[in-house]
Amino acid sequence: MKTIKLLGLMMTMAILSSNAIAQNFSKYDEYREVNAFVINKSMFKLMSNLDLESEDEDVKVVMDIVENLDDIKIYTTENIKIGKELQADFNALKAKNNLEELMRVKSDGNDVYFYIKPGKSDDFVKQLLMFVSSTEKNDTQSVLMMINGNIDLKNISKITSQMNIPGGKSLENLKNQ
Repeated sequence: MKTIKLLGLMMTMAILSSNAIAQNFSKYDEYREVNAFVINKSMFKLMSNLDLESEDEDVKVVMDIVENLDDIKIYTTENIKIGKELQADFNALKAKNNLEELMRVKSDGNDVYFYIKPGKSDDFVKQLLMFVSSTEKNDTQSVLMMINGNIDLKNISKITSQMNIPGGKSLENLKNQ
């Protein structure tokens, strides 16, 4: 009986802590200086139910990926103060969840960081977290992207490149690994 109560308490704490993390990022929805792009599981279900009779291989791959996603959250800002706040929340999330560094890229005046939560196999992850910050004085853009679900790393670059996310092109390197 004690084991069941302890297990229930642990599950409640885990749910509350994951909600607290989500709340940290949802605060950016209220900032005027932040562009927020959030797609949830319901939208992915609608997209996967579309009857797309396309022979385009990219469309088929994207539809397969979308079926296994829980959400995508992207926050962008050009406000330096909010960009630093985004980066602090990014650093807190990766530390709290013990996310593994996937790769770092410094290219075209941007620093791009990718972190993952391992999934069911080496090709899949449960969470992909990306942060992009500009190193150029005249460019102050910061981007935070979080993708949750059953993510196939070999194909995820197709979604990010089609959405034209800064730093998304860096994921192209994953296809060749």
